[in-house]
Amino acid sequence: MGFFSKSGATDNKIDNSDKWKDKYLNLLETQEQVAQEQKSLEELLCKTIVKLSFAIAGLDPQLDPQLQRIRSTLKNGINRQSLVDELESFAEALAHLDDQPQQPLETALLFDFLFQLYTSAEQKKALQLIRTQSEEKKFATANQLFSAIIIAIDSEQINPTSAIPVDSKASALASQIDTKIVSQQLIHLLDSIEIPAIFDSQAQIVKQLLVSHQATAYEQVLEKSINLLLGIKQHSQSEQQGIDKFLAHITEQLTELGLTVTGASTAAQESALIRSKLDQSVSEQMKALQLSSSSATKLEPLKVVINQRLETITKEIHEHNQEEAVKRKQTQEQLEELTMKVKIMESESNDLKLKLKIANTRALRDSLTGLPNRLAYQERLETELARWKRYRSPLSLIIWDIDHFKGINDNFGHKAGDKVLALIAKQLSSNCRETDFISRFGGEEFIMILPETGKEAALKLANQLRNIIEQTGFNASGTSITITISCGITEFVENDTHESAFDRADKALYQAKQLGRNQCCIN
Repeated sequence: MGFFSKSGATDNKIDNSDKWKDKYLNLLETQEQVAQEQKSLEELLCKTIVKLSFAIAGLDPQLDPQLQRIRSTLKNGINRQSLVDELESFAEALAHLDDQPQQPLETALLFDFLFQLYTSAEQKKALQLIRTQSEEKKFATANQLFSAIIIAIDSEQINPTSAIPVDSKASALASQIDTKIVSQQLIHLLDSIEIPAIFDSQAQIVKQLLVSHQATAYEQVLEKSINLLLGIKQHSQSEQQGIDKFLAHITEQLTELGLTVTGASTAAQESALIRSKLDQSVSEQMKALQLSSSSATKLEPLKVVINQRLETITKEIHEHNQEEAVKRKQTQEQLEELTMKVKIMESESNDLKLKLKIANTRALRDSLTGLPNRLAYQERLETELARWKRYRSPLSLIIWDIDHFKGINDNFGHKAGDKVLALIAKQLSSNCRETDFISRFGGEEFIMILPETGKEAALKLANQLRNIIEQTGFNASGTSITITISCGITEFVENDTHESAFDRADKALYQAKQLGRNQCCIN
């Protein structure tokens, strides 16, 4: 026994030693994890501070040395005391910075640039006065500030003895606008959008005003242009609202149709349930009658029982038939209503299909010439490019431009110009091949896609069309006018995109114009 007791004590001692050893190892592992986490946090803090210092660098020259010292302190890790000292110094510098009224950085850079660009004494004096007014927040908006600067840098308008007016005239700013460029952009915008037929005359008037771009009345021209664009937008919104209203009507009818179908289905289920109950009742009556017959000992009581049962069955069948008649009538009315609604919806759906077809045709057609428009051209081009990439059959592109079209508009009016566009569109579409696609690209430009056609064959076709146009007579105000047209041709090649091919054809068109017009050139 003593031997075993000694051995047990030794085992307990070993177990306690192992427990303490495990606790020590666990604590050591926990300490290592804490240290690793602390190190990761310090690294993250260093990176964050450094990134922030770079982000605000250049905000103010007084802060840049402070930020540089903070970054230098963090190069070798976090030295708590050094970092605390630098951050306190930085906070103090920020406090002093906040006490001083600072001009916005963008405005300060703007005036620094202006002082380098305009060096005359009068200009510098005027600019300095504007800078002072800007620091005193005398300009309510940026436009007022820029208008004052425009006046200041114009030496003919400087009056150093007087302050620059805060509210400058709009004409001073308008005089700095290149009306020709603005007019060209507005004309391009009007050519690129689909103009409803009701706005055609208004659009032609606006285009004529934009072509003339008279600076004296340019504000009125811009106002007319904006009113036209707003009118087109409101018209489009009105059409969209009409479509939304119609779709809501269709949705409401579909809901009613669904309710009618549900009602008919419910009536059918109720009829089936009533028939099932009748069958069950008749069956029970017959069983009871059979039981009464088998247990009867006298004839008279049996007759009474049978008569009662038969009366009950007859009554139930009669009531069932009446209910069935009512249900059948309700179901018939519901089905007739359903049929009528389906017919109405079919009629409205056909009307909608027709309207959508007309709307789609209008969306893809140029209202003046009847040719496909730019949107239709883009859709067709995607199809032809996909076919070209798959089969690698030749595909060519032609850009047409009417020669001296602006002169026709200026000398004979827009009606004459419209007549020229319609005439050329008719000749091009009538004399090209069925597989070719021609559209009005915008303004006086037309564009053709020629599948299965190389550039030499495209050139041959283009010259034929050009000769036909040249032989087409045109009269305007009793004057016979010869119409000519020029074009640029290109063929799609390996790795081509629409943009690259279009650019080559456009350059070829420019070359045809430079060579004297009434030309077809290949690029």
